[in-house]
Amino acid sequence: MLDAVSVLAVLVLYMGLLFLTALRVERRSSEEGRPFNSALIYSLSLGVYCTAWTYYGSVGKAVTSGLLFLPIYLGPTIAIMLWWTILRKLVRIKTIHHITSIADFISARYDKSLAVGALATFIALIGTMPYIALQFKAVFSTFALITSEPGAEPSWISSHLGSVTVSLMIVFTIVLGVRRVDPTERHPGLVMAIAVECLVKLVAFLAAGIFVTYFMFDGFGDILARVRMELPQHILEMWKADQVWSVTWMTYLVLAMSAIMFLPRQFHVSVVENFDEKHIRTAMWVFPLYMLLINVFVFPIAMGGILKGHSHLEADTFVLSLPLQAGQNWLSVLVFLGGASAATGMIMISSITVSTMITNHFLLPLVGWIPWLAFLRRRLLHCRWAALAIVILSGYWFEQAVGESYMLVNIGMISFAAAFQFAPAILHGIFWRRGNKMGALLGLGAGFTVWFYTLLLPAFVRSGWVSYALLDQGPFGIAILRPERLFGITELGPLAQAVFWSTVFNVGFYVFGSLVFKQSPTERSLAEDFVGALTAGPDLTKSTHRESYIDLASKAKTILKVFGQFFSEEEAKAMTTKCIREAGVEGKDRISITELARIHNEVERFLSGSVGAATAHRWLTQSGLFSDREARDLSEVYSEILAGLKVTPEDLQRRIDYYQEREALLGQHAAELEEKVRERTRDLEAAQEELIKRERLSVLGQLTGVVSHELRNPLGVISFSNYYLKRNIKDPDEKIVKHLDRIAEQVGHCDLIIDELLEYTRGTQSSLVRGEINPWIEQVLDQMAIPEGIRVHRSLGRSLPPVRFDGEKLRRVVINLVENALQAVRSRVEAEKGSDYRPVLRVATSLVDGALCIEVSDNGMGMDLDTASRAFEPLFTTKPRGTGLGLAVVKKVVEEHGGRVLLSSQLRQGTSVSVFLSIDQEGNDESDPLHGDPTREPV
Repeated sequence: MLDAVSVLAVLVLYMGLLFLTALRVERRSSEEGRPFNSALIYSLSLGVYCTAWTYYGSVGKAVTSGLLFLPIYLGPTIAIMLWWTILRKLVRIKTIHHITSIADFISARYDKSLAVGALATFIALIGTMPYIALQFKAVFSTFALITSEPGAEPSWISSHLGSVTVSLMIVFTIVLGVRRVDPTERHPGLVMAIAVECLVKLVAFLAAGIFVTYFMFDGFGDILARVRMELPQHILEMWKADQVWSVTWMTYLVLAMSAIMFLPRQFHVSVVENFDEKHIRTAMWVFPLYMLLINVFVFPIAMGGILKGHSHLEADTFVLSLPLQAGQNWLSVLVFLGGASAATGMIMISSITVSTMITNHFLLPLVGWIPWLAFLRRRLLHCRWAALAIVILSGYWFEQAVGESYMLVNIGMISFAAAFQFAPAILHGIFWRRGNKMGALLGLGAGFTVWFYTLLLPAFVRSGWVSYALLDQGPFGIAILRPERLFGITELGPLAQAVFWSTVFNVGFYVFGSLVFKQSPTERSLAEDFVGALTAGPDLTKSTHRESYIDLASKAKTILKVFGQFFSEEEAKAMTTKCIREAGVEGKDRISITELARIHNEVERFLSGSVGAATAHRWLTQSGLFSDREARDLSEVYSEILAGLKVTPEDLQRRIDYYQEREALLGQHAAELEEKVRERTRDLEAAQEELIKRERLSVLGQLTGVVSHELRNPLGVISFSNYYLKRNIKDPDEKIVKHLDRIAEQVGHCDLIIDELLEYTRGTQSSLVRGEINPWIEQVLDQMAIPEGIRVHRSLGRSLPPVRFDGEKLRRVVINLVENALQAVRSRVEAEKGSDYRPVLRVATSLVDGALCIEVSDNGMGMDLDTASRAFEPLFTTKPRGTGLGLAVVKKVVEEHGGRVLLSSQLRQGTSVSVFLSIDQEGNDESDPLHGDPTREPV
């Protein structure tokens, strides 16, 4: 046995090192202004899934049930194959709505409902508390195993280990995860600490497995050979005891697939703490590898303990007891630290996320209903500390009260089944628009009730807290209602039948409530956002121009008052300033109604990160940010966008369902317009061969006229049916504005195509004026908005002779070339994140072979030979939103000037486009209106 003081000292030192590591990451993140960004750290932190229950219990499950431990790890591995669709969508929604927990996610989806959030919080709390107790039990029992002599009195440290551990956990978790109310709810230091803990428990388990397999025995082959000859018959009988092993396997598999995403702690690590959704790609192979490695030695350790004569009742401690009894003290300490890492990681993450849910979905709504509790809003951080302490202390109390009962031994799968109740509400919520608040309430309530009745209540019975007659005879002697044989099903095991019936009731009531009850306008918009999260377009509210008559200062005071209810005056001011800056109106005295709508959106999103989506929506709605006139004006904005409607409200209701708004408005009409563009594009491409032989521009111009005529008519009707739709909405929602602006984006895109087609085909004569090129180019570049971080070198040749050019047309040439270069360097910046690449543009003028050359070059992505050779072809583009006419127009304009264009490019090297113009041989003309006035441009 080891000295208790030494083991405790090692544990405290280990926790201290974790704290220092986390603190350094927190400071680094604060200095750099962004969270510590690492796909590997994110992937390792997901290993919090492997708690002390799996660290020690996998070996125990292998002894008592054979390979039944495998589904616990196979389930997540299978679920990971769906992560790029499901988890990426969850992360995208979390970022958009500033989601802080799994309860906040469900609440935000279903009309930002306080009731839904509170119910989800209650389920998470009940399902998590006993699981935390199990982690404490693992730490206490393993500490006693390596420090207590058989029959000896426990030391003072052993007697007070519980209070010491609980105190350390509370302080450590608060310092790492709840030091401040973070509007992003990301904790980079905590995530780093969790990742280190996950690495430590993996190394510890592998070390124990290698020692047992290759030092206590002679490898895998030796263990398997001995198992065939020496395995006790009663062990084999235990493995065969489950007559419905296939159902049990499937149940474990389904629960594990759900748990990897919907356990509150897993949702927090994988969704809330995700900094970059691209990290999911790395996690999709790192985490399965982690799961494989931590399972390699489970069966050898399990069989090794049996072969060494240990009882199967001690199987949960084989990982620790085998090295300890072999005299490997330091290995035993390492294994103990691995188990402590598994336990403390789960406790920290679970207590943080549950305490966040309690304050956001229990406390804050209660404060809103009871006026004399209003002072607690300014004590939100302290309330969260108290909630976290209560969660951890409750887990500790539960461990002390329940002890060695049936409930604690089996709470792992019971908690998995509790988390499974979240799956229907979340999966339906992100894939089915019809799902609504009433469906979520009914589904969650029914599923949780059945789970409690069929799993938790029998656990209470077997722990001696409730009469055993309930299991034998059913309530009031009604046998068909026996919890473990509900409705007469006896073929399934207790866990399988509980999962089956809770799923039936959960999904059934969810679908029933969603079909019978109607969604509110806000909920319809939220449903669209959640279902279409991966395909939603950008917010285009800036496209609607309105009069700026709203006093920004007065609105800032209102926003400051909202933030002031929850934060200090200094924090509230900083948050108000940031929201105004993010809305793009900083420095203005007066703003338009659309700009006010953007500010409202930023405030709600920012507040959601601190107090949850439901609470933020409620308090901001009550703030009176919009006056009656402003509400009417916002309504008029919608009406103007929808002014093309030609139907009655009754016709509208028949022709479009709210929950299919995106398909009906964006999908249908945008698809029709894009199909027309594609049809005309095919016509244009087919006509090109004929244009080579005949008058190309004349024929193409006629065809463009047809395109313009046939497209501009449907563009005038694109606002389909929304005018009367708006008249039926009393409280406008900014989400509807997003949908309408997406329509405007599609219209604008089609208009751009038409304009560039017309520019390319029309035969207007250029208005050439003689002048110097350098001052004109300087002015064009000065008027362009160059993104921060991109250098533009101007290398303008000296003493260049004048040229004759059309300033307006040539301006489009230069702007087009510079914007193409900016797009190329931005694409390379995105592709080479983390590298030392520095984007550079160069605009140069010079004399080349008797012609004036304007060169625009970049060090961006570049093009391959085939793409470069087709760059000037009409309608050829590699951009997702490109028209394929930009460079074609450039070439046409330059040729109208009697010049020529050359392009050279290499992949990952950059692109250079040179425009050559003929020099004006008439010499300097003092009467020229441009001569001596570089600020004027040719007209």
